[in-house]
Amino acid sequence: MKKNKIDRSIDTEALGFQVRESYKAARTNIAYSIIKKGCKKIAFTSSTKGEGKTVTSINVASALAQQVDTKVLIIECDLRRPRVNTALKISPAPGLTNYLNEECTLEEAIKDTKIDNLKAITYGAIPPNPSELLASELMADLIKTVEKEFDYIIFDTPPVGVVIDAVPILKAADGVVIVIRNASTTYPELSKTVEIIERTNAKIIGVILNRVKPHKTNKGKGYYSRYGGYYGNSEKY
Repeated sequence: MKKNKIDRSIDTEALGFQVRESYKAARTNIAYSIIKKGCKKIAFTSSTKGEGKTVTSINVASALAQQVDTKVLIIECDLRRPRVNTALKISPAPGLTNYLNEECTLEEAIKDTKIDNLKAITYGAIPPNPSELLASELMADLIKTVEKEFDYIIFDTPPVGVVIDAVPILKAADGVVIVIRNASTTYPELSKTVEIIERTNAKIIGVILNRVKPHKTNKGKGYYSRYGGYYGNSEKY
């Protein structure tokens, strides 16, 4: 008797829909986590490199920009390992470091993207002193200026578990989102990240679990993703 083969294929259309809905859910949670008039400033960070921080911040920024009459700006603050320009397929210069070194105007540093209502400030050039630049008065003045023009500002910051560059940006933000990678980020790493952020008196508004594999439902129709995690010493998420 011939056994029926189990269909283990993934419906990419269903998976794409699930991913889009996940980012819309993140958009809603962020909107309700920061209750204030004017521009809402959100910093995205992680414990270490390779956890999907940049992709997540861009996708959340894109989801926010899909709302009617909502202007969003994403700023590349990870000046050691910048990825925003590559992900958005735009030129890195002129960008943030060029503006902070008074090599270009702010208008020249703010770039259009292929996504409606989403603009970006890329890194410009890799500087020898990223911590000093991000903590400078010029950076603080830049934030005060652009928040008058945008409804949301998304900061893609360096992993706080690796370098301290992000601290002044975390302080300037209304809330911080931590990105962790499924089956990679450990509890001690996340615990250290939370401790560092709390020492800056920044507000942690949520954790996004990245790289979660889809699973078929028991009935074989549609897909779901698990967004929970298990806590334990040195355990993987």
